[in-house]
Amino acid sequence: MNPILHKIVETKHSEINESRGKVLPDRTIPIRDWKSHLKTTSISVIAECKKGSPSAGVIRPDYNPVSIATEYESSGAGAISVLTDKSYFYGSLSDLQSVANKVSVPVIRKDFILDPIQIDEAYAYGASAILLIVRILSPEQLKLLHEHATRLGLAVLVETHNQKEVDIALDMGANTIGINTRDLDTFQIHKNLIEQIAPKLDSSIIRVAESGIESFEDWQKYKGMIDSMLVGTFFMKSKNIPADFLALLNGKTANRN
Repeated sequence: MNPILHKIVETKHSEINESRGKVLPDRTIPIRDWKSHLKTTSISVIAECKKGSPSAGVIRPDYNPVSIATEYESSGAGAISVLTDKSYFYGSLSDLQSVANKVSVPVIRKDFILDPIQIDEAYAYGASAILLIVRILSPEQLKLLHEHATRLGLAVLVETHNQKEVDIALDMGANTIGINTRDLDTFQIHKNLIEQIAPKLDSSIIRVAESGIESFEDWQKYKGMIDSMLVGTFFMKSKNIPADFLALLNGKTANRN
Protein backbone atom coordinates (compact mmCIF):
# COMPACT_ATOMS: atom_id res chain seq x y z
CA MET A 1 0.00 0.00 0.00
CA ASN A 2 1.23 3.48 -0.88
CA PRO A 3 2.62 5.29 2.22
CA ILE A 4 0.10 8.12 1.84
CA LEU A 5 -2.80 5.68 1.51
CA HIS A 6 -1.46 3.71 4.47
CA LYS A 7 -1.32 6.91 6.54
CA ILE A 8 -4.88 7.82 5.53
CA VAL A 9 -6.13 4.39 6.61
CA GLU A 10 -4.30 4.66 9.95
CA THR A 11 -5.80 8.09 10.56
CA LYS A 12 -9.22 6.75 9.66
CA HIS A 13 -8.96 4.01 12.28
CA SER A 14 -8.22 6.68 14.92
CA GLU A 15 -11.22 8.74 13.78
CA ILE A 16 -13.45 5.67 13.93
CA ASN A 17 -12.41 5.01 17.53
CA GLU A 18 -13.24 8.62 18.40
CA SER A 19 -16.67 8.26 16.80
CA ARG A 20 -17.75 5.28 18.85
CA GLY A 21 -20.45 6.15 21.36
CA LYS A 22 -21.34 9.48 19.75
CA VAL A 23 -25.05 10.13 19.28
CA LEU A 24 -25.96 10.55 15.62
CA PRO A 25 -28.67 12.91 14.39
CA ASP A 26 -32.01 11.56 13.20
CA ARG A 27 -32.23 11.39 9.43
CA THR A 28 -34.60 14.03 8.10
CA ILE A 29 -34.58 13.49 4.33
CA PRO A 30 -35.65 10.57 2.14
CA ILE A 31 -33.18 8.25 0.47
CA ARG A 32 -32.96 9.23 -3.21
CA ASP A 33 -33.12 6.42 -5.74
CA TRP A 34 -29.61 5.78 -7.05
CA LYS A 35 -30.31 3.60 -10.07
CA SER A 36 -32.94 5.79 -11.71
CA HIS A 37 -30.61 8.79 -11.57
CA LEU A 38 -27.54 6.99 -12.93
CA LYS A 39 -28.84 4.27 -15.25
CA THR A 40 -30.33 6.50 -17.94
CA THR A 41 -30.34 6.68 -21.74
CA SER A 42 -27.16 8.78 -21.71
CA ILE A 43 -24.00 8.86 -19.59
CA SER A 44 -24.86 10.49 -16.27
CA VAL A 45 -22.52 12.59 -14.16
CA ILE A 46 -21.67 12.09 -10.50
CA ALA A 47 -20.29 15.56 -9.77
CA GLU A 48 -17.95 15.84 -6.84
CA CYS A 49 -17.55 18.39 -4.08
CA LYS A 50 -13.99 18.35 -2.76
CA LYS A 51 -11.82 21.18 -1.51
CA GLY A 52 -8.53 19.41 -2.11
CA SER A 53 -6.57 16.17 -2.02
CA PRO A 54 -3.25 14.81 -0.69
CA SER A 55 -1.70 14.86 -4.16
CA ALA A 56 -2.98 18.28 -5.28
CA GLY A 57 -3.33 20.19 -2.01
CA VAL A 58 -6.12 22.77 -1.84
CA ILE A 59 -7.82 22.83 -5.23
CA ARG A 60 -10.63 25.27 -4.50
CA PRO A 61 -9.82 27.86 -1.79
CA ASP A 62 -13.32 29.40 -2.01
CA TYR A 63 -14.96 26.03 -1.35
CA ASN A 64 -18.70 26.21 -0.65
CA PRO A 65 -20.16 22.71 -1.07
CA VAL A 66 -23.81 23.81 -0.99
CA SER A 67 -23.32 26.46 -3.66
CA ILE A 68 -21.33 24.03 -5.79
CA ALA A 69 -23.90 21.26 -5.34
CA THR A 70 -26.80 23.46 -6.39
CA GLU A 71 -24.89 24.42 -9.53
CA TYR A 72 -24.27 20.75 -10.22
CA GLU A 73 -27.94 19.87 -9.82
CA SER A 74 -29.15 22.72 -12.03
CA SER A 75 -26.56 21.68 -14.64
CA GLY A 76 -28.00 18.16 -14.77
CA ALA A 77 -25.87 16.04 -12.43
CA GLY A 78 -27.38 12.61 -11.77
CA ALA A 79 -25.80 12.44 -8.31
CA ILE A 80 -23.42 14.41 -6.13
CA SER A 81 -20.35 13.06 -4.36
CA VAL A 82 -19.23 14.80 -1.17
CA LEU A 83 -15.78 14.20 0.31
CA THR A 84 -16.14 13.90 4.07
CA ASP A 85 -12.53 13.11 5.02
CA LYS A 86 -11.29 16.06 7.09
CA SER A 87 -7.58 15.30 7.50
CA TYR A 88 -6.56 14.90 3.86
CA PHE A 89 -9.46 16.20 1.74
CA TYR A 90 -10.66 19.07 3.98
CA GLY A 91 -14.23 17.73 4.12
CA SER A 92 -16.75 16.98 6.86
CA LEU A 93 -20.00 15.23 7.67
CA SER A 94 -21.61 18.66 8.00
CA ASP A 95 -20.74 19.25 4.33
CA LEU A 96 -22.56 16.02 3.50
CA GLN A 97 -25.61 16.97 5.54
CA SER A 98 -25.79 20.51 4.14
CA VAL A 99 -25.65 19.27 0.55
CA ALA A 100 -28.10 16.41 1.11
CA ASN A 101 -30.60 18.83 2.64
CA LYS A 102 -30.33 21.19 -0.33
CA VAL A 103 -30.52 18.96 -3.42
CA SER A 104 -33.03 16.39 -4.65
CA VAL A 105 -30.57 14.03 -6.39
CA PRO A 106 -28.74 11.22 -4.55
CA VAL A 107 -25.71 12.25 -2.51
CA ILE A 108 -22.89 9.78 -1.94
CA ARG A 109 -20.54 9.90 1.01
CA LYS A 110 -17.05 9.56 -0.42
CA ASP A 111 -14.57 8.59 2.24
CA PHE A 112 -12.29 5.75 3.28
CA ILE A 113 -14.94 3.55 4.86
CA LEU A 114 -13.61 0.77 7.04
CA ASP A 115 -16.27 0.29 9.71
CA PRO A 116 -20.08 0.05 9.92
CA ILE A 117 -20.16 3.14 12.13
CA GLN A 118 -19.11 5.24 9.13
CA ILE A 119 -22.08 3.87 7.20
CA ASP A 120 -24.36 4.74 10.12
CA GLU A 121 -22.94 8.28 9.95
CA ALA A 122 -23.55 8.45 6.21
CA TYR A 123 -27.16 7.43 6.74
CA ALA A 124 -27.73 9.84 9.63
CA TYR A 125 -26.24 12.80 7.75
CA GLY A 126 -28.39 12.27 4.66
CA ALA A 127 -26.39 10.20 2.18
CA SER A 128 -28.25 7.99 -0.27
CA ALA A 129 -25.10 6.03 -1.14
CA ILE A 130 -21.61 5.27 0.10
CA LEU A 131 -18.25 4.44 -1.48
CA LEU A 132 -16.38 1.22 -0.64
CA ILE A 133 -12.82 0.84 -1.94
CA VAL A 134 -11.74 -2.73 -2.65
CA ARG A 135 -8.05 -1.79 -2.39
CA ILE A 136 -8.29 -1.04 1.35
CA LEU A 137 -10.67 -3.84 2.39
CA SER A 138 -10.49 -7.61 2.65
CA PRO A 139 -13.23 -9.49 0.77
CA GLU A 140 -14.81 -10.29 4.14
CA GLN A 141 -14.80 -6.63 5.22
CA LEU A 142 -16.19 -5.57 1.85
CA LYS A 143 -19.09 -8.02 2.12
CA LEU A 144 -19.90 -7.04 5.70
CA LEU A 145 -19.92 -3.32 4.92
CA HIS A 146 -21.88 -3.78 1.70
CA GLU A 147 -24.54 -5.78 3.54
CA HIS A 148 -24.73 -3.21 6.33
CA ALA A 149 -25.29 -0.35 3.88
CA THR A 150 -27.87 -2.34 1.95
CA ARG A 151 -29.83 -3.08 5.13
CA LEU A 152 -30.08 0.68 5.70
CA GLY A 153 -31.35 1.18 2.17
CA LEU A 154 -28.18 2.86 0.90
CA ALA A 155 -26.69 2.24 -2.52
CA VAL A 156 -23.02 1.24 -2.69
CA LEU A 157 -20.47 2.32 -5.28
CA VAL A 158 -17.72 -0.31 -5.11
CA GLU A 159 -14.45 1.14 -6.38
CA THR A 160 -11.98 -1.07 -8.26
CA HIS A 161 -8.75 -0.56 -10.18
CA ASN A 162 -8.05 -3.90 -11.84
CA GLN A 163 -9.79 -7.07 -12.97
CA LYS A 164 -9.01 -8.93 -9.76
CA GLU A 165 -10.73 -6.24 -7.71
CA VAL A 166 -13.70 -6.29 -10.11
CA ASP A 167 -14.00 -10.05 -9.64
CA ILE A 168 -14.02 -9.58 -5.85
CA ALA A 169 -16.75 -6.95 -6.17
CA LEU A 170 -18.86 -9.15 -8.43
CA ASP A 171 -18.46 -12.21 -6.23
CA MET A 172 -19.70 -10.13 -3.30
CA GLY A 173 -22.79 -9.03 -5.25
CA ALA A 174 -21.99 -5.43 -6.14
CA ASN A 175 -24.43 -3.82 -8.56
CA THR A 176 -22.58 -0.51 -8.95
CA ILE A 177 -18.91 -0.82 -9.87
CA GLY A 178 -16.54 2.11 -10.19
CA ILE A 179 -13.43 1.72 -12.29
CA ASN A 180 -10.92 4.19 -10.90
CA THR A 181 -8.28 4.97 -13.49
CA ARG A 182 -6.11 6.45 -10.74
CA ASP A 183 -3.86 3.87 -9.13
CA LEU A 184 -4.06 4.56 -5.39
CA ASP A 185 -0.56 3.14 -4.95
CA THR A 186 1.14 5.48 -7.43
CA PHE A 187 -1.57 8.14 -8.07
CA GLN A 188 -0.94 7.71 -11.80
CA ILE A 189 -3.88 7.76 -14.24
CA HIS A 190 -4.40 4.78 -16.55
CA LYS A 191 -7.12 5.93 -18.95
CA ASN A 192 -7.17 2.68 -20.96
CA LEU A 193 -8.41 0.84 -17.88
CA ILE A 194 -12.05 1.68 -18.67
CA GLU A 195 -11.81 0.14 -22.13
CA GLN A 196 -10.09 -2.95 -20.73
CA ILE A 197 -12.60 -3.66 -17.95
CA ALA A 198 -15.97 -2.02 -18.57
CA PRO A 199 -16.98 -4.03 -21.68
CA LYS A 200 -16.67 -7.22 -19.64
CA LEU A 201 -19.29 -6.09 -17.13
CA ASP A 202 -22.90 -7.12 -17.58
CA SER A 203 -25.17 -4.28 -18.66
CA SER A 204 -27.27 -4.81 -15.51
CA ILE A 205 -24.33 -3.37 -13.51
CA ILE A 206 -24.17 0.41 -13.06
CA ARG A 207 -20.70 1.04 -14.51
CA VAL A 208 -18.93 4.20 -13.31
CA ALA A 209 -15.73 5.69 -14.74
CA GLU A 210 -13.68 7.48 -12.09
CA SER A 211 -10.75 9.93 -12.30
CA GLY A 212 -8.99 11.63 -15.18
CA ILE A 213 -12.07 12.87 -17.06
CA GLU A 214 -11.41 16.45 -18.10
CA SER A 215 -12.84 16.80 -21.59
CA PHE A 216 -15.58 15.73 -23.96
CA GLU A 217 -13.05 13.51 -25.75
CA ASP A 218 -12.05 11.79 -22.49
CA TRP A 219 -15.42 10.17 -22.02
CA GLN A 220 -16.70 9.95 -25.60
CA LYS A 221 -14.63 6.82 -26.20
CA TYR A 222 -16.41 5.22 -23.22
CA LYS A 223 -19.89 5.52 -24.77
CA GLY A 224 -21.66 2.19 -24.66
CA MET A 225 -19.21 0.94 -22.02
CA ILE A 226 -20.22 2.98 -18.96
CA ASP A 227 -23.38 4.41 -17.43
CA SER A 228 -21.89 7.24 -15.40
CA MET A 229 -18.72 9.21 -14.84
CA LEU A 230 -17.50 10.66 -11.55
CA VAL A 231 -15.89 14.05 -12.12
CA GLY A 232 -14.29 16.14 -9.39
CA THR A 233 -11.03 17.98 -10.00
CA PHE A 234 -12.14 19.28 -13.42
CA PHE A 235 -15.11 21.04 -11.83
CA MET A 236 -13.23 22.16 -8.74
CA LYS A 237 -10.74 24.04 -10.92
CA SER A 238 -13.55 25.70 -12.87
CA LYS A 239 -14.41 29.38 -12.55
CA ASN A 240 -17.75 28.72 -14.23
CA ILE A 241 -19.12 25.31 -13.30
CA PRO A 242 -22.34 25.44 -15.39
CA ALA A 243 -20.37 26.44 -18.52
CA ASP A 244 -17.73 23.77 -17.98
CA PHE A 245 -20.38 21.17 -17.17
CA LEU A 246 -22.03 21.89 -20.52
CA ALA A 247 -18.67 21.90 -22.28
CA LEU A 248 -17.75 18.52 -20.82
CA LEU A 249 -20.96 17.00 -22.12
CA ASN A 250 -21.29 18.55 -25.56
CA GLY A 251 -17.74 19.17 -26.71
CA LYS A 252 -17.77 22.95 -26.82
CA THR A 253 -14.62 24.68 -25.63
CA ALA A 254 -14.79 25.30 -21.90
CA ASN A 255 -13.92 28.69 -20.47
CA ARG A 256 -11.07 27.90 -18.07
CA ASN A 257 -10.02 31.51 -17.52
